Amino acid sequence: MSFQVDMLGVSGRPPENDCPVELNPEQITAIDPSDMFAAVAGLPRQLREGYTNARATLLDAGDSLLATPAGGWRALIVCGMGGSAIGIDLVLACLPDLATPRAVIRGYDVPAWARAGTLVIVVSYSGGTEEALSCAAQARERGCTTVCVCSGGELASMATAEGWPLLLVPGGRQPRAAVGSLAMALLAVLAAAGLAGDHAAEVAATAAQLEEDAVRLTPDAAEGQNPAKALARCLYGRLALVYGAGPTLPVARRWKGQINENAKAPAFLNELPELDHNEIMGWTSLPQFTTAGFAIFLHDAAGGARLRRRVELTARQYGSLGIDTVLVGAQGDSRLARLFSLVQLGDYVSCYLAALYGVDPTPVDAIQEFKRKLAADD
Repeated sequence: MSFQVDMLGVSGRPPENDCPVELNPEQITAIDPSDMFAAVAGLPRQLREGYTNARATLLDAGDSLLATPAGGWRALIVCGMGGSAIGIDLVLACLPDLATPRAVIRGYDVPAWARAGTLVIVVSYSGGTEEALSCAAQARERGCTTVCVCSGGELASMATAEGWPLLLVPGGRQPRAAVGSLAMALLAVLAAAGLAGDHAAEVAATAAQLEEDAVRLTPDAAEGQNPAKALARCLYGRLALVYGAGPTLPVARRWKGQINENAKAPAFLNELPELDHNEIMGWTSLPQFTTAGFAIFLHDAAGGARLRRRVELTARQYGSLGIDTVLVGAQGDSRLARLFSLVQLGDYVSCYLAALYGVDPTPVDAIQEFKRKLAADD
């Protein structure tokens, strides 16, 4: 496996939280009519095909659309929300040597310093995300070089009208189920703009590694040999506390979002070393909360020895405070492989947790209802 799961101080759940649901293929089929598990299983293919197709599209469009300005790019701005944004974080975490100043915008406005010579990449799976459309319009007004990644919608129409490079990804999914396609489109744009090298070989190796890992993660894998099923059972009835450090912070954000949307369960996110300066104190005096939480620490050796030591010490201190704790370490030949192996594990965990709760992992009714109210108020 391209990750190592160490159960630190896991004492088991109180008897009232025991769940009799069996995580077998029959149970999965019963709660998953829209086949979110198939979308999770399709991540390796999304990576492989997403990068290949995006590179081909950009090559067909010609080099002039993303030609590096004289003196190089002033800055990089990538805009997106929710499931469309997480691929941005993952790709940037895989490019530690990217020297160009950059900003990730989860909101309506590009920074005031954006102007000609700034590369703006707008990512919206649906093509209708209002925050992304606002950023695209502002980028146009500022004279930025703008690229759009979407499956269609108003953003695609804007890109076509403006003559901007447009990368279309396959539609018909939930945005969070298209993370591989969206991430690889972004990586291809950065390569075409001269901000990253060609990662074709690395992407292919990562996809192969994920396919190998998945043998032990799919519903057909026996529960006693399936780490995703084991982690889902640990999280059942608990508050998920997901912690990232350095390169694993975007993976932690992905785990949190997937537990929220797939399992319809609360999950909370923080990062190291920041939490050692505040949150760690919050678990020291109220034992009724420590027993309700389950902490997952995600780490990658590429973060460095100091950060790894901090992660391990923090995880063990959480355990000593009475919080059941697991340490999940990434393994693999490249940062891309290590981070996406953790993404795949978390995606399966969230879907198995949905099965334990008896909820369909695909619909996000509360989000859709909020968007309808927001549109009505406008």
